[in-house]
Amino acid sequence: MKDKHKQLFIALSIYLIYVAVILLANILMKISLSTNNETLEVISGVLFGFIGIPIFSLFLPLWLAKKWQLPYSFWPKSKNWILVVLILLLYVLLANFESIKVVLSSGISMRDFAVHYVSALLFHVTYYPLFAVFMFPILRKNFGLIRGLIFTSLAFALYHLAQFHFFPAGVTPIMHALLFMAFTANLLFYLWCESIILIALAHSTSGAIGLISNGTVFNQIDFVFFLTIVIMIMLFGYMVQQELKYRKKVVFDESWWLQISIKDR
Repeated sequence: MKDKHKQLFIALSIYLIYVAVILLANILMKISLSTNNETLEVISGVLFGFIGIPIFSLFLPLWLAKKWQLPYSFWPKSKNWILVVLILLLYVLLANFESIKVVLSSGISMRDFAVHYVSALLFHVTYYPLFAVFMFPILRKNFGLIRGLIFTSLAFALYHLAQFHFFPAGVTPIMHALLFMAFTANLLFYLWCESIILIALAHSTSGAIGLISNGTVFNQIDFVFFLTIVIMIMLFGYMVQQELKYRKKVVFDESWWLQISIKDR
């Protein structure tokens, strides 16, 4: 009992520190643009790309999740991964059908879309170690499945208040509701597909498409682009390495994951 309460306190502390760092980065970036202060812009970038995301959204959540032996999965274990990929592709297609039509009619080049897609990974994939691998199992352990889903999705939606400069649409009540519902759906898909890698990529694909459909395109090959590549190589490299190393050594508890009656293997 004490352990799960201690884990909850630490998880909430990491979440709040992460939000505070991201909020400060947004404040400094907004001030830097209004005052043309390059020093504040650099500090904002350091807070966002070298402290907030790498430490509080990636390293600490993944390290503690492994140390505390929380239930998580990087790749499907009881499901057929080909079926999982096909269903997630269908999910992304149906959920973003109108946005995909906007993207196709926008005339964006393959080169610009590729740069945009890679850059968007930094904003979408990096959520998952913190919220899905770390916070969700702890919240579920303390409050049960339903409330764990609700509290995790609520924390995810409220986090976007800190991104008021980089993602101004995220401060509106309607967007909060959409973010809450979308992340709840993604967590349920994660519980079914048993793969952080695949659901994070599905989320990022939807996010990249949504950004373009709303007029935001990251098509510059700049420092953020290369930083994203480095972070993604390290993150996916770690997940693949851990999956290959421990796949047959860790006991897989199927009762923790969502099962369906239709045979998928």
